[in-house]
Amino acid sequence: MMASKEVPKQNDKTIDFWDTFYKDLDTSVSSFQNQPSNNNDLEWIVSDKPIVLDKILSLIGKGSTRILEIGCGVSQLSRSLLERMIRQPDDGNSHHKFEFVSTDVSLVCLQHNRARDAAYVATLPDGVTLSYAELNVLNQLPACQLHTYDVILDKGTCDTFLFRSKRTQKGSAAHAPLLKPLLNNIHRLLRSGCDAKYIIISPRSKLKSVRDFNGFASVNRTKMSTELLCDAVLAQSNADRNRRKAHKPAHVFIYECTRDDSYQPDKDEPFADEGLSTINDETICKNCHMTFKAFRGNVKIHDQGVVQWTRRFKNHSIHCTGNRNN
Repeated sequence: MMASKEVPKQNDKTIDFWDTFYKDLDTSVSSFQNQPSNNNDLEWIVSDKPIVLDKILSLIGKGSTRILEIGCGVSQLSRSLLERMIRQPDDGNSHHKFEFVSTDVSLVCLQHNRARDAAYVATLPDGVTLSYAELNVLNQLPACQLHTYDVILDKGTCDTFLFRSKRTQKGSAAHAPLLKPLLNNIHRLLRSGCDAKYIIISPRSKLKSVRDFNGFASVNRTKMSTELLCDAVLAQSNADRNRRKAHKPAHVFIYECTRDDSYQPDKDEPFADEGLSTINDETICKNCHMTFKAFRGNVKIHDQGVVQWTRRFKNHSIHCTGNRNN
């Protein structure tokens, strides 16, 4: 069972760190009250400019009604998206229902967010909600939250876990240990039978563990350049403006990951290259029917490594159009 391997958790030390981090920010309750949703000083990676919000909304789709944000911090992403969704032209339905739930492990930032948005939440029409709740996305999930959400938003959580894994793991694991419980829990939280999506906003051009996760039927990446985003692109936060300017990323990437309903988190291997024994010389590309052996030509698999060849063949199979010359 894969559940027994999902040992990394968010410990008390980590949660205390984030509580202290948010306490140290100049985010008093009074400064939040009745403020418009354009406070870049508290945003990460990219601000909530209309061009960013519209791109995210195009991926969410109009049929999505239950949306979860993980690791929200003191960002206003969920509120900004909800404001823009409500302002969108009516498509013929007389009434829309949206439920946004923004979550974090830090009770400090959740208290800030509730105070900041209290006046706005009070004005929402019937059937439209915005709430803030505690959620440790690495831990075992409450049964009431399983298979609940149409969309999960992630602006910084996946990146944070990748950074933590890089800092703490000295081995050469193909995938960051923290990504296994994260992605398996993402799969558990998403609804089945509706092409539910996990949307990641990241400065990283590659998210290998996300790409190779067997729980996604597809992973599509959109690059948004700074030429389009202008001053919307941030570094990690605006708390240190000089540091932000020096480390300004060239692009922001939005990953659209669609849930694979056939995947079983408690039974199946989470990553494609952790099941290498299932690939042999006779394994074929389902599009062009080329065998793994033919794909390598005269090169023996161990000359460049099993993992390297397997990843190349998997990448070929993903992008293959059916032409043997692909």
